Amino acid sequence: MRKVIMWDMVSVDGFFEAPGHDIGWFVFEDELAAYIGETQLGTGTLLFGRVTYEMMAAYWPSAEGDIATFMNGVEKFVFSRTLTSADWARTTLVTGDAAEEVKRLKKLEGGTIFIFGSADFASELVEKGLVDEYRLGINPVLLGEGVPLFKPRLKRTKLKLTHTRPLASGVVILHYQPEASA
Repeated sequence: MRKVIMWDMVSVDGFFEAPGHDIGWFVFEDELAAYIGETQLGTGTLLFGRVTYEMMAAYWPSAEGDIATFMNGVEKFVFSRTLTSADWARTTLVTGDAAEEVKRLKKLEGGTIFIFGSADFASELVEKGLVDEYRLGINPVLLGEGVPLFKPRLKRTKLKLTHTRPLASGVVILHYQPEASA
């Protein structure tokens, strides 16, 4: 069965987005790019909620480099009740039950499934126990306000730390698995 990994950059105080969809505070440098190259460029499928999808689809098609080549070429699914089309290359629009579609995708052959951003969408998958691993890039910043990565309605879930990687920039990458699947 394919594994679903949730990857997000987050502030020390737990926000993945500052007000106004601001992600300009993310620390992105060569060491993080190398980590992404080592751990994500072999991914089989990406999952997005509508807001993150629209931000990504507006940026990556005109970007260049290895990450852009990956982002534009990988299979993508956007989950939305309001979109009527998804025009970014290799994107499938899903308007039905997200949890059921992710269960179906996990059973298919292929590489790892990643969720980037998409906190509202991801929280539904977390609630249903469909996330197999959490990878967080803790950025050395306090935002004070913004969009929290994890929603208050989530039930308590014990996690097992499986990997840490501090970067010279101050970003610390943490990998966790829910104890039930660890």
